[in-house]
Amino acid sequence: MTVHIESPLGFTADFPEHTLVLDDSTAGPNTEQYGLLGDVLVTVIKDDTSVEGPAEANGWAHLMSAHYLEERGGNLLTEGELNLPGKAAYAVVVGYDDKRGDAKAAATVGVWEKDRFIGVVVIWPYVDPQLEPRIGLLKEVVGAIKVS
Repeated sequence: MTVHIESPLGFTADFPEHTLVLDDSTAGPNTEQYGLLGDVLVTVIKDDTSVEGPAEANGWAHLMSAHYLEERGGNLLTEGELNLPGKAAYAVVVGYDDKRGDAKAAATVGVWEKDRFIGVVVIWPYVDPQLEPRIGLLKEVVGAIKVS
């Protein structure tokens, strides 16, 4: 069973059962946030006025990752195309410690689909160096989002 979302930001999503739709996004205007099991936070960002193609979507992912790399003192874990059907989705994944000192991974993903852009940020607990980065999780989350 899934939680189906029809967003006024121009996307639909079918997230796993028990997904929480967060009423007030802490990420600012033109954003929506969702809590998934396992302490996974998903933020979807409508920023289609500043991105006009797949190459710029890639650049957006790099630009947004700077917050975790520079401001949070993180380390680049990996980056690359997610190879999802029907869309270009480029991710930059950074490991960092949050304000409480808990290890986290943050993926900033520029998605280009149907000649439109959305940004996705996925944050999850950094559990085990043998498992990180969890690209399978990232592909499931980004693959569940469809630009409408």
